[in-house]
Amino acid sequence: MHGKGKIKIIPREELIIRESKKIPFGNGEIWFEQLDALSVHRDIVRDKFLKDMEILRKPSSPALVAVCLYETDMDDELSELIIRTLSNTGRKLLKVVFVGASRNLQKTMQQIILRFPVPFLIAFMDDYEKAKLWLIPSS
Repeated sequence: MHGKGKIKIIPREELIIRESKKIPFGNGEIWFEQLDALSVHRDIVRDKFLKDMEILRKPSSPALVAVCLYETDMDDELSELIIRTLSNTGRKLLKVVFVGASRNLQKTMQQIILRFPVPFLIAFMDDYEKAKLWLIPSS
């Protein structure tokens, strides 16, 4: 488990599950995968992510992705699912940034990436604005 002890446990019925969506930025669009503030409810994270991937697989979806993970407890299995699924969307993603991943989670994800090489650039950041600028640099 990554971040346990720091993650506030929110009862399932009090969770606010935010909609993932594409957002215009600069000269492009970014897909914001909203997996933040889902506390310790990994089943909800998994189900939401897999449902959102149905949208991201569409050719009209952005090839730049920000996965928001603040206040969500991730384990190795869920981390691997996210990386493998993003790597196998059936379309070309260019860049993926994980926003709000703890140091331990970053290390785990980097180990997973070594086992399952990904066809896109990956970054880890704690700031949404820096993440957006990494995905779409200002000209």
